[in-house]
Amino acid sequence: MRSLPRLWLCADLAALPHAELMDRVRRALAAGPGVVWLRSPPGYPAGALLDAAVALRSLTRAQGSLLLVGDRLDVALAADADGVHLAERSVGPADARRFARRELIVSCAVHDEAGIGRASGADALLVSPFGDVPGKGPPLGALGFARLRALAPDTFVVALGGITDPATARAAAAAGADAVALRRVLSAPDPASECAALLAALP
Repeated sequence: MRSLPRLWLCADLAALPHAELMDRVRRALAAGPGVVWLRSPPGYPAGALLDAAVALRSLTRAQGSLLLVGDRLDVALAADADGVHLAERSVGPADARRFARRELIVSCAVHDEAGIGRASGADALLVSPFGDVPGKGPPLGALGFARLRALAPDTFVVALGGITDPATARAAAAAGADAVALRRVLSAPDPASECAALLAALP
């Protein structure tokens, strides 16, 4: 299993203005090294996405962290990102690596058993939703998450969705999560303190 940071941040360009997002990611990473997953809404201009990826790559490199670009392998390669995060309807990990022709961290979104199979060969699986997330359907909960985690015993598995407090982070770790992915924490008044508290909850 590849060793990766235990803190994953979803930097969503649909949630915050570019400059504010960069500042909040920088503050959150003060809690410790992490993986930043750059997410963009459908139709987001490629040039603006590349600008954001380049800015985040500079920031993550300076803070000893990693950058994955969501579902845009071309942008990930152009920005010299550490890797790419693939949605369920994307190409598979093997095809992504074949196209990249360089070492690449590949993570995949997973929601069910079929998703585990499609993501074979990935370095990390983002399994969701662990907890309640509006509009995302019923949560897996600890039991559902543990069941999917058991299907990929040799892969780094990240719990995503509804992890907003130390108790939920502890529950995810107890269910087998190697890391937790956070989104709403970047909107908190003090992202660094929030991230530090969540990290401290992990064994």
